[in-house]
Amino acid sequence: MFFVNFAVRSFLIGTLFVAATIGQASAESRRALLIGIDSYQNVPPLQKAVGDVQSMKPVLERLGFTVDLVTNPDRRNLNLSLSSFVAKLKPGDTAVVHFSGHGIAVDGENFLLPADVPKPAAGDKELVKSEGLPMTGLLERIRNAGPRVTVLILDACRDNPFAQGGTRAIGVSGGLSQVQLARGAAQSGVFIMYSAGYGQTARDRLDDNDREPTSLYTRALLRKITVEGKPITDLAREVREDVEALAITVRHEQRPAYYDELSGPAFYFAPPGAIAIAPQPQPVRPPPDNSASARPTAPLPAAQPIVARPSFDCSHAKLADELAVCASVQLAALDRQLSQLYYARVDMLDGDARLAFRRQQGDWLGQRKLCGSNAACVSQAYSSRIAVLQGQGAPALAAAPVAATPSFNCAKARSADEIAICNDGVLAAKDRQLSALYGSVLTSLSLDSQQRLAAAQKVWLQQRGQCGASVACIASAYDGRIRQLSGR
Repeated sequence: MFFVNFAVRSFLIGTLFVAATIGQASAESRRALLIGIDSYQNVPPLQKAVGDVQSMKPVLERLGFTVDLVTNPDRRNLNLSLSSFVAKLKPGDTAVVHFSGHGIAVDGENFLLPADVPKPAAGDKELVKSEGLPMTGLLERIRNAGPRVTVLILDACRDNPFAQGGTRAIGVSGGLSQVQLARGAAQSGVFIMYSAGYGQTARDRLDDNDREPTSLYTRALLRKITVEGKPITDLAREVREDVEALAITVRHEQRPAYYDELSGPAFYFAPPGAIAIAPQPQPVRPPPDNSASARPTAPLPAAQPIVARPSFDCSHAKLADELAVCASVQLAALDRQLSQLYYARVDMLDGDARLAFRRQQGDWLGQRKLCGSNAACVSQAYSSRIAVLQGQGAPALAAAPVAATPSFNCAKARSADEIAICNDGVLAAKDRQLSALYGSVLTSLSLDSQQRLAAAQKVWLQQRGQCGASVACIASAYDGRIRQLSGR
């Protein structure tokens, strides 16, 4: 089983943003509805869906969620459970719904299937639509309660239970539709995580010998969701990569997708703690001899270390090298930095290039493992790999300029996003590209339009700042702004 166990570039700066996020998270009510269905009465049953939600429940409770767990509901009980959940929500809450079971896309709409969904006659899609729970209807009922954030996790693309041999299939052969919700204020604050891409199926299990209690997607999600300070966009990207890497071991194509309409501060399942490198104590220099007797010098206060955690959940750590990373602030910070680099790079690649890059990372993990608990060896392994990734050592990434510098003076960089840009050649190149494009557009406008563009750019800079040190988030921010200014 292949799980890359490191993610998120150094959250070593930006503690004011962190503190504000923690304060906000502590004030909200966090509620989750978990629905798992194995025991389908009229279509093929599943083996891991109930295990998914039973495994997710204690994890979300540790993260501060009040959890409603529903297993094998029929259509009536599914609707009653949803109504009960919505009735408890209050404006400003966080609402999470995780559905594990059969799902199907019909006429561009996703339907979640209850345990008693009937098996229709060939081509009778209207029966399926009337007996299933439409995803957009589910979201509408939740959003009417006014939550600040709604997260929908759909581990429901396991197959099309109506695409049986000898019958006319209803719905697509695999994968739920990436539904684009109606534009407008009602959709803001929604994040949807799909266990497979459109047209793909999500594996309920690796094979018949798979003894894990959860599906491929949920087990990958559980390994990431408890990591502190991981924005949900980074979480979705990393789970996508880990699931694809695991699925390919059984020659199956499964690359999860997500839909993001969140706005405002980043959302975390596990809000960040104060994550920073422990400051190095400064040596106390004795005063000159001629003043020693006159002004005794008080020792400098001891530096208080601030705990940094790695990109993986240390409760799952078992190998000596993993335990060494969990025990060291410096190694944990290196792990986060390397992880962010890895996931940002692999997300840019396709096909064979991504597979080759993934294998390189697997080889590196094997080398790190040889270090055992030797912290110096582990540190050297991280430093070497980071240098390769920052230097664009992977051949597929050679197109990015290695020595790129941003459009601003890195000596004056203070915020986490600025420092991340200064430390990453790809981000620096994007910054220069945006700066040149912005200047070109600005000079072509009237004075009033220039002022409006400058105000919009200031707002964008604030949004970029909310990314903190997340390379993937910053890269996405640049890409979106470049598309806006270039009219694409």
